[in-house]
Amino acid sequence: ATGGATKQPSVLSTLPPIALAALCTAAIMYPVDLVRALKMASVTAGKSETTLQLLAAFKETHGVVGFFTQGLVPEVARAAWMRALKFFLFPVMHEFVAHRPPSEGNSATKAMASVIASIPESITIMPLEISKICLQLDKAKVLGNSMFKAISDTVKRCGPAALFTGYVGVQYRQAAWTTGYFVSLDFFKNKARTALDYAGLEGKAQGMVNLAGGFCAGVFGACFNTPGDVIRTNIQKTVLAGGECGVGGIMAGPKNFFNVGSSIVSARGVGGLWAGFGFKALHLGGSGALMAVLVPKFKQLLNVNYD
Repeated sequence: ATGGATKQPSVLSTLPPIALAALCTAAIMYPVDLVRALKMASVTAGKSETTLQLLAAFKETHGVVGFFTQGLVPEVARAAWMRALKFFLFPVMHEFVAHRPPSEGNSATKAMASVIASIPESITIMPLEISKICLQLDKAKVLGNSMFKAISDTVKRCGPAALFTGYVGVQYRQAAWTTGYFVSLDFFKNKARTALDYAGLEGKAQGMVNLAGGFCAGVFGACFNTPGDVIRTNIQKTVLAGGECGVGGIMAGPKNFFNVGSSIVSARGVGGLWAGFGFKALHLGGSGALMAVLVPKFKQLLNVNYD
């Protein structure tokens, strides 16, 4: 008699390693995210401030420790959940739309899977997104660096719909980066592998291939998603800092999204939509690199063999 067929691992087995990689990435990249938020939020300020001026003002308000703690809890929770959901759902959605794994897909199938996978994460991270931006821009220190106070005060002032302020920009941001990253990842990995082979490191540096490929793919995605992030940051800053709690401002529908984008272009030129791009690229490039390296490492550590 023959033995039973080997049981195939479930896709759910990938969740623990992906979640651990996402948590580590979120914590490591937090200081860069903070600087990114300060730069993007300054676009609609009355005066132009340099990065050093913004950092000095933040330090004066929150101290040096604030660079590592102010808004840390909601950001780590948001980013860890977001990346875990993204990296878990992408292969699942690719199987759904293309009936084959991402390794056998093309740019079109990966793009479709990326957009679909970005929808649940965009919706579910909104309350954490709101609390994070409230705490990072809390110059008066009235929220005590409390995620729950930021959320409750926002709801009390403007109602539950306030937790979805800037949703259109967040959805645009998530879909653009997810698409750019997964569509280009294999391309950049192959380029990195070719460069390492040329340097005489054939087959000895898969970690470096993942690191370089993930970083380049993350930066590539940032090129497309930065305008959406700049616009949604300024929508959220305006409304959450005490602005009018109108339906248009709170829900930030397409019309409001384009209106704010137009006002930024009028005031700062088209380049204003890429304010803070250097830190954005460093943040998402670093995040992409860490996830590309850590997910396989944690899969190996936890003996997960599902691709």
